[in-house]
Amino acid sequence: MNVAAVRAEMKAAIDAGKAILAKADSEGRDMTAAEQAEVAAHLKTAEDRKAQLEQAPAEGSVRDALMALGDSIARPSAAKNDALHPRVKAAGGSDWGERVLRAVSGPDGYKGILAGGAVPLTVPLDAEPVRIGVPALVLRQLIPTVSGPSRFSYLRQTVRTNNAAVVARGELKPESVFTMTRIDDRTRTIAHLSEPIARQDLRDAPVLRRFLDMEMRLGVELALEAQIINGSGSGENMTGIANVSGSQSQAWDTDILTTMRKAKTKLETLSFADGAAYVVHPNDWETIELLADNEAQYYLGGPVQTVDVSARRLWGMPVVSTTAQTAGVAHLVNFRLATELQLVEDIRFDWSENIYDPDALGEGVGASDFQRNMIRFRAEMDAGLKIFQPSAIVEIDLTA
Repeated sequence: MNVAAVRAEMKAAIDAGKAILAKADSEGRDMTAAEQAEVAAHLKTAEDRKAQLEQAPAEGSVRDALMALGDSIARPSAAKNDALHPRVKAAGGSDWGERVLRAVSGPDGYKGILAGGAVPLTVPLDAEPVRIGVPALVLRQLIPTVSGPSRFSYLRQTVRTNNAAVVARGELKPESVFTMTRIDDRTRTIAHLSEPIARQDLRDAPVLRRFLDMEMRLGVELALEAQIINGSGSGENMTGIANVSGSQSQAWDTDILTTMRKAKTKLETLSFADGAAYVVHPNDWETIELLADNEAQYYLGGPVQTVDVSARRLWGMPVVSTTAQTAGVAHLVNFRLATELQLVEDIRFDWSENIYDPDALGEGVGASDFQRNMIRFRAEMDAGLKIFQPSAIVEIDLTA
């Protein structure tokens, strides 16, 4: 089988289907019945060619081998996984062609195309409420997320003086002060590369592909958490909650539980406590879990109910334990009120075999990954942090 020719036919079928869709889009209309039938025919052709390629992985390119390992160029969609896009009705029982067209486009239409070798990863963008009995595992569960451009502006509240009071008829109303400052910012790229990996290893050990996916995605998530908490705001760093001006602070007071509770009072005083969460280092959370009374009984229940370990809650609030937090320091933040994450692109997983290493075969002896049958992976995201309400952030000193 001529793999190159089959692959070219598959690409031509996909391009032909896209061209019909693009024509309908440019004219601001839905496809006609004839156009739908033509697109369905192109999708069927592409599906057939894909099946041919999957039957001969040894003859294919690196892309074909990865596809045969279970790789997919389709992007799942929570809204469309169970049905074809209403504008395309593919023939047969398979929706592979539809998923290809969906993968090379945005979620709302067939308008873009991904670079070869791109495997977008889906991560929930909408912040979900943290339910009682369910621990918050990452900060992104707590922070509202929106999609938007790489440059953005928003208003940050710097003064909040509430003078609302009862006023007699005809009397002058008191004036409250809510000063806002415009913040102009941009998103940052968070990324890393893998070392070169032999194509044969990826072929012989499919689990290696999934392992890299999880490890590299986790690495980006941890780097994002570090920026959200400790970003300095200089250079390519975001401004994190530990470095924004206008936040509150809670000094050490008596013991760790008392100190953490007094931080909650600071938010309650401003009516910011509802929806807040603690962020602590794992070492400090261990200290809290190991606290015991004079009878050597851990504070895990009974009449105290101070710490709910199974749900990872303290004083009734969720706790996120992360190494991105500095040991000896904690934060109590109403993330839903104070912050928002702006995403240009969520975590994306790409691969390439076109990197040249000048010392690949020894000092001064270079070669490309393609020449050595090697592949490198890259995980990256483009995101920016907005902090609307610094006073809804309390930095807590846990050092006695």
